[in-house]
Amino acid sequence: MQLGELQENLQAFHQLGTEVWAIDSTEPVAKLATYAQVRGFTFPLLADDALAVTKRYGVLNVAQPLMAYPATFVVDRRGVVRYARVDVDFTKRPPVTDLLAVVRGLAK
Repeated sequence: MQLGELQENLQAFHQLGTEVWAIDSTEPVAKLATYAQVRGFTFPLLADDALAVTKRYGVLNVAQPLMAYPATFVVDRRGVVRYARVDVDFTKRPPVTDLLAVVRGLAK
């Protein structure tokens, strides 16, 4: 599960001056808050129930239009997407080590 790996590596992201957020298009914010508390996630789990972020990033699932495709983005301080991975299979997520490498590259 990528969220757990993100939590395990949260300090490394913070040391690089990076914030980690997760956005869910299917669950209400209250349920996400409970889930974060139970799992011990200390980064924000945000709800995109109006699908505004999902649509803006172009990851609306055409087969199930009330949810996003599983996606991972690294966005720089200016709002420019520096890394994007979108997949129809929610179990396929980029390794956190790859994300850290991207962030390290931005720091140069």
